[in-house]
Amino acid sequence: MSENFLTRGLVRLSSVLVLCTVPLGAQAEDPDCVLSANEIYARASPSVVQVATLSIDLFLVEGRVAMNTGTGFVLEQGYIATNYHVIADSKIIVVFNGGSMIEAAVVGIDPTLDVAVLKVTGGQYFSDAPLEFSNDAQAEIGQQAFAVGFPLGIGKSMSSGIVSGVGRVLRQTTSSWLSPYIQTDAAISPGNSGGPLLNSCGLVIGMITSNISNSGAENIAFAIPTEVLRPVITALVEEGHVSRPWHGLYGQMTAFPILQVLGVPRSAWEEQSGFLIETVEPGSAADRAGLTGGVWPMMWGGAEVLLGGDVITHVNGVRITSMEIAMNSVRGIEIGEIVELKALRNGVPFSVSVEIEERPIMPQELEVYRRARQR
Repeated sequence: MSENFLTRGLVRLSSVLVLCTVPLGAQAEDPDCVLSANEIYARASPSVVQVATLSIDLFLVEGRVAMNTGTGFVLEQGYIATNYHVIADSKIIVVFNGGSMIEAAVVGIDPTLDVAVLKVTGGQYFSDAPLEFSNDAQAEIGQQAFAVGFPLGIGKSMSSGIVSGVGRVLRQTTSSWLSPYIQTDAAISPGNSGGPLLNSCGLVIGMITSNISNSGAENIAFAIPTEVLRPVITALVEEGHVSRPWHGLYGQMTAFPILQVLGVPRSAWEEQSGFLIETVEPGSAADRAGLTGGVWPMMWGGAEVLLGGDVITHVNGVRITSMEIAMNSVRGIEIGEIVELKALRNGVPFSVSVEIEERPIMPQELEVYRRARQR
């Protein structure tokens, strides 16, 4: 890629400091503007494409061929961003825009965040004006939000609403707690996956990645925020994959009712609080350190909690007293670093240290997104 189309920068990607190139438009400043819906659609539409895929299950005879559609948006020089689950296991990928149809190849995938980057073949580009990313640090609740995509595959459409929540954690995979999403009430349907969520200036504030309409909820959809999405796309363009430290933990903070269920005396709640380990991924740093997850299921706050696991109280000397501190501690860990932990097992304190390795692509995580293709 030419330096004329790139900005060099330091991007902290999931606690790994990487010198990388950023696609054109990634540093766009948000002008003081409020465009009409017509103007936003006119600007964004040429750079929003339909992604159609065909996959063949080689282990089946009946029902072995499956077709899927989603949305993508143009970055530059033929690169297109979309969701991983849109193109998972595909044998053929084709992108459409208006009357044009061009075959595309996979440049890189990040199943952990459900992101993929494609590139159209043959040197053909759909748009000379790739979508630009918002430079705001974070979307704000109440701001206008516009989704452009191909709901149900019936044609390019736009829906509008507001940002109705930020920092939302979807309980999909063991990495979900580190990737909070934007919540929007803009109408989203199957086929919108991988499309852009835009602000009132027509700049990308997120990538549509999920809706929970099948669960009985209404007007709730989610998008990967720009501040998380942008460095992932850059890494996929530059390297074809994303390097992440593999801690291998999933859990939550020990709310006082959980401590009560565990039989911890009220006088010891403060000293016994911390990050409750629910699951440990086999082969991960947590597994090699001998940390254990839970075995007793309990419903708390409408979600399943596994009790009985270790409780981490300190990471590299930092006391873990909130989920924010826990997330920042994990995000600050780098591949190859030796991490010092203090934890409790059945109320008894112990200490461990372990070296952090790079997280591989997990087959179980891929299966989550294969199932998403069927929704």
